[in-house]
Amino acid sequence: MIRILDRYVARELSAPFAISVGVFMFFLVIDRVYQLTDLVITKQVPLRLVLSLLLFLLPPLLSLTLPVALLLAVLIACGRLSGDLEVAALKASGVSPLRLFRPFLVAGLVVTVVIASLTLVVNPWASGAFQGQVFKILQARAAVGIQERTFSGAFGQIVLYVEDVSPSQVALKGVLASDERNPQLSRIIIAREGRLLSDDKQRRLTLRFIDGSINETDAADPQRFRYTSFSLYDMNLPLSVPATPSGQEVKPEKEMPLRQLLASTRAPMGVAKEVAAFRVELHKRLALPVAALVFVLVGFALGVWPQRGGRVVALTSSFAVVISYHILSTSLERPALGGRLPAGLAIWLPNILFGLVGTVLLHGATRGIPARWTEIFWSLLARLPRLRWTRRERPARKRIARFRGPRASTFIIDRYLVRQYLVFLGIALLVGGVFSLVVDLLQNLDRFLRAKPAWIHIAQHFLYLLPRELYKGLPLIVLVATVFLFLSLTRQRELDALKAAGVSLYRASAPVLGVAMLISVAALVFQETALPEITARSEEVDRVKIRGFPPRHLQQQGQLWYRSSDRRFVRIRLLDPVARSLDGLIVLDLTPDFALAKRLDVSRAQWTPDHWLLGNGVLREVDRSARVSSTRFESRTAEMPEHVDDFIRVHKLPDAMSFLELYAYVNKLREGGHQVGAYLVQLYSKLSFPVVHVLMALVAIPFALASPRSGGRATGIAVAIAVSVGYWVVHSVALAFARADLLPPALAAWTANIVFAGVGTALLLSAKT
Repeated sequence: MIRILDRYVARELSAPFAISVGVFMFFLVIDRVYQLTDLVITKQVPLRLVLSLLLFLLPPLLSLTLPVALLLAVLIACGRLSGDLEVAALKASGVSPLRLFRPFLVAGLVVTVVIASLTLVVNPWASGAFQGQVFKILQARAAVGIQERTFSGAFGQIVLYVEDVSPSQVALKGVLASDERNPQLSRIIIAREGRLLSDDKQRRLTLRFIDGSINETDAADPQRFRYTSFSLYDMNLPLSVPATPSGQEVKPEKEMPLRQLLASTRAPMGVAKEVAAFRVELHKRLALPVAALVFVLVGFALGVWPQRGGRVVALTSSFAVVISYHILSTSLERPALGGRLPAGLAIWLPNILFGLVGTVLLHGATRGIPARWTEIFWSLLARLPRLRWTRRERPARKRIARFRGPRASTFIIDRYLVRQYLVFLGIALLVGGVFSLVVDLLQNLDRFLRAKPAWIHIAQHFLYLLPRELYKGLPLIVLVATVFLFLSLTRQRELDALKAAGVSLYRASAPVLGVAMLISVAALVFQETALPEITARSEEVDRVKIRGFPPRHLQQQGQLWYRSSDRRFVRIRLLDPVARSLDGLIVLDLTPDFALAKRLDVSRAQWTPDHWLLGNGVLREVDRSARVSSTRFESRTAEMPEHVDDFIRVHKLPDAMSFLELYAYVNKLREGGHQVGAYLVQLYSKLSFPVVHVLMALVAIPFALASPRSGGRATGIAVAIAVSVGYWVVHSVALAFARADLLPPALAAWTANIVFAGVGTALLLSAKT
């Protein structure tokens, strides 16, 4: 019997654990699918390098996913055993909760061994191999990141413009680079030619300028100027790592093998602070596997208590435990890195505290709550004011049949299907919202603790985040709800009964597809009305109130470059659309051989109805002998070819724009010499995305009918994930083809919809009706 019990618990635990791992890994990896696909098609990076890059990313993600997935699986399994009174039946049979805990403990030990092998052996190797592959990919990415007659921001705070690029992507002609890394210095490099060089050993890309000049001015005092001619000048290009979250810091200790890390932690007493990062990393590698055991202890103790709510309670409990653990560990890690707290104590304290809490809860679940604590609780409860609710009797109303005639039963079926479908949609929305909050909090909790914003701003962050993420995940939600609905109809033989009553599969699918169409219409309305405002407010909260940056329309360094003509370039440090003024204006006029002829530096330019009013500026002219002549002025009117409306653009992210706003923005960018291919794809995607909801429902119905009747929820989730991955892979490949100019943007935005509409229609027509 004992072995039977162990096998029974193992079966109950394995399914939710596998599903949880799959779902968590899906959410963590799906964001990188587009980036990796773009590397293969647009950047022409070999597929084997990109696949190996994805492979090297998986072990660290898996080591973080396994403890959380195990906690959720334990809570779900224990909650079902407790909700179905199986725990009570086992107690009556003489099987204590401690004996029931044994298979859960074994599962925790197995997961702990797997995580330990990842953190101690696999993850350091994967991190080192990842960095080795990154440079090879960045070489291709940087080379094709330089586009002709386009301002490129692929190199961080260095804005690059190239007049002509050779087919080999190495030789450049007509190069202009603005180095914005020092906000106090305006440094612009102009050269007749350039070369893109790479150093594999140092993992460094260098841009070599040939026959050019460097002109610098002080941002605080434009009167100060330095002009330097050169025949050869090298500048290292900063590179961002693909397929990783923006702003993520590369830590060398993560690449160290265990033996090297142990050697790095040994330091004299006077330099203990310098090796704090190595000690923290060592303890994290050891403490993370133990967290799986701690989660099993806490999850089992919470799950065996009598409860109601099932999976909703499990999701809520796992969310609370994981977030509490992560907040505590992140809060203690920073003092440990600063040397203010011993690394061992800081990293192991969350495991110790949660282990004690789990032990106390398990003792209470095993031995029961002492009678004196129960008496104290009821005495306190008796002192609270009692609230009584009286239920008013409503007069009985005579029900009037709304539908009469022979089709009344069909409308009853429609209402039943719609009601069931809305229930599944509600559950999927709830689960999707919880997953979105968990993933976002795990990614941004360290930033919150570092920036220490007000709680109201954190609440606003999640308030604006939730509708945006649910909108993005709504196609997956519709897909999951449709799959589960038709799986339920198939398993309960309700679909067979409908067919026997003369209701075909097409007629039964009509109300579901109708609801999906209504969702598509609502999504389109939401996208054009509420979503731009929500996205703008969310971006304002994240940038201004949490991170302390200036608003996007007031960004002061390298945020606006404009090509007025083939040889005239304008840089604006700050643009005020309300006052119709420009601060930190620089106008460059170049010669036909791409040498500096004139440079105008103006502290402030104010637009009047007829002309520009320039204040506190300097006009510098460079002759053929590289001699500079300067003309200073306090105030001057100027007839420049640029109109203020050429500069005042909508300073929003494309996601924060409606279709009409983005359409106008694309036209402005095209006129200013900026690349608009990516924006065109996003423009047409705003029309194609709302249709996805109908397509997901259309594809989900035949896939659900083809699934085995005994598959249950695991089959439903597996089908939903497979269909979603297929759609996003096709969509990402199409967008990457558009970026590589191999597919028109409009066709790329609709490719996945066309493919899945054909697949869904063909499968539905071939299904048994």
